[in-house]
Amino acid sequence: MITKNKFNLSVGLLAGACALLSAPASHATTFNYTVFVNTAGMAGSPSAPFSLDFQLTDGSGSGDGNNTATISGFAFGGGGPSGGAFTTSGVGGDLSSAVSLTDSAPFQFPYEFYQAFAPGATLSFNVAITGNTDAGVTPDGFSFAILDNNLLNIPATGIGDSLVQINLGTAPAVTVGQGTGPQGVSVSVVAAPEPSAAALAALGLIGGLAAIYIRGRKADA
Repeated sequence: MITKNKFNLSVGLLAGACALLSAPASHATTFNYTVFVNTAGMAGSPSAPFSLDFQLTDGSGSGDGNNTATISGFAFGGGGPSGGAFTTSGVGGDLSSAVSLTDSAPFQFPYEFYQAFAPGATLSFNVAITGNTDAGVTPDGFSFAILDNNLLNIPATGIGDSLVQINLGTAPAVTVGQGTGPQGVSVSVVAAPEPSAAALAALGLIGGLAAIYIRGRKADA
């Protein structure tokens, strides 16, 4: 039989876990997306070589509300990166591992990364980006585009021929563009919600409750 003290502690942990699970989720400061691109029509194009281009812009230009975008998990569907990467200050990495952009220096416009790649049938990658709100009227923004051999954005329906545009803040606004040129690029974006701190804490409490119960059963055996 479980003792009264063990029983009371178990009940307390269970009640705490239930309260945390039922509490409103706290605001997540990092937002996660997976971007999927159909690049099958780019093979053999006279506009090659192509480059992937990522930019982070500081909306107010004052350096407040700084944000960081980390792009990782690149899958090229039979293609792959090539050559070295071009980066500005506050930007680092490469397509073979991960890319990071942080708008840390006021008035730099934009923070940019681009690197050549050989397109396969598909392209996908993950974007983890903070949602700090800029004090200015214009929000910080993240964009993704594909450049041609003249380092110009291939034609697309997005803002400035971008394929993905994210205006940052507590509720980021995502705009997806589609390629309009002969390459036939199509894009989709899927958001991956972060687990809330309350849910993670509740799981920890439930784990503690299970451990106490198991110890009590062993002690009473």
